[in-house]
Amino acid sequence: MAGNNVKIFDQKSALLSEIKGAGGDAVHFANFVDAIREGNPLNAEIEEGVKSTLLCHLGNIAYRTGRTVNLDPKTRRIANDRDAMRLWSREYRRGWEPRV
Repeated sequence: MAGNNVKIFDQKSALLSEIKGAGGDAVHFANFVDAIREGNPLNAEIEEGVKSTLLCHLGNIAYRTGRTVNLDPKTRRIANDRDAMRLWSREYRRGWEPRV
């Protein structure tokens, strides 16, 4: 597996630090599957992934609607914006709807 290197620069482009690692999604997926199958601890808590994924979705919705979206932290739904809420979920083919 090819490695990923992350370089951190200051505002004047001076290298502050470099992090080398295996990188890629395979490590994350393997950890998740091992947590389910073996009961191994997760490298990152699920709630942290929810937060970062939520920010990506809200950013995409804001971009597509051309305006700021406001999230109600209690309901975790977009407040007062029907167009944005239409982008919050998707239509599934009959029989493929997720069930929780």
